[in-house]
Amino acid sequence: MTRLALVGLGFMGQTHFRLHQASPDVEFVTVCDKLPARVAPQTVSLAGNIGGDPTPLDMSALQRFTSLDDLLVSAEVDCVDICTPTYLHAEQAIRCLEAGKHVICEKPMALNVEEGQRMIDAARAAGKFLFIGQCIRFWPAYEVLARLVADGSLGRIISAKFTRLSATPGWSENGWLLDSCLSGGALLDLHIHDVDFIASLWGLPPAVSTTASNRFSTGDPVDHVFTEYLYDDFACVAEGGWAMPGGFPFQMAFQVLGEKGVLDFSTQQDPALVFYPFDGDKYAPEVEPGVGYAREMEYFFSCIASNQSPTRVTPEDALRSVRLCLAERESAAIGLAVDL
Repeated sequence: MTRLALVGLGFMGQTHFRLHQASPDVEFVTVCDKLPARVAPQTVSLAGNIGGDPTPLDMSALQRFTSLDDLLVSAEVDCVDICTPTYLHAEQAIRCLEAGKHVICEKPMALNVEEGQRMIDAARAAGKFLFIGQCIRFWPAYEVLARLVADGSLGRIISAKFTRLSATPGWSENGWLLDSCLSGGALLDLHIHDVDFIASLWGLPPAVSTTASNRFSTGDPVDHVFTEYLYDDFACVAEGGWAMPGGFPFQMAFQVLGEKGVLDFSTQQDPALVFYPFDGDKYAPEVEPGVGYAREMEYFFSCIASNQSPTRVTPEDALRSVRLCLAERESAAIGLAVDL
């Protein structure tokens, strides 16, 4: 069984903590965060853009560190799950890989292509697996869409629209999410979910055309983005951002229109996933239970157990998504489409 360490106990780290604590696939042994209060025996729960479990976290049975270096020297683990701020991903992932550990790293992989490539090179040199948490590929409704596109059940695709909107992320320590030099802004931290999923279905588009705006972030900000992916044979757009007011509910959605009907998904409707055929009555497709966070972990730990490199999301896939987001940023900056 994989012995696991978790590094970073902000909102997403705590989400992973609860998953690992309940998982039959790992021996969860170690946690690490630079803030001592986050690795206390009893830790206050944090909320984020998708809510959160208010129950305090019990870390009393785990090894607890405030230094990644100390963890790598003292803890006997096979895999490290990195949930720290984005600007730390590359450096910490490389250190863990060089120490002979498999690595799970939260998305986005890195702030730029060069850092992401260094991570890939380190994994290859170490002979260890690097898995980036592009969880939407494992989200049940999106899995249904991927299957229907792949098997032709929707027919020829005519148009696709993806949406991901959030209130302002005020939960990060010292507001690091709102400094795009540290987080990549909404473009890399939030919108990249849909960027990655679009590329997983249809590959890298020939070009992108993006309009973006900023409300509050610093650095090179993009708080709200609207992109057209210029595929040759169908219309594809995605909108994402975290500039919404505090009372606005987190929303992810898609509508994909094919010759045989439209598959419509939104977290703001019930049922969330509905197929509207051109011939026949609407119906709710069967959707597997669970959420993408748990399903991606189950998949990766099965890869470690079988010593098979992950194929559903490769590091190269994750790097492609970073590259695509950066092309969108360039398009927004120059006001022109950018070729890929």
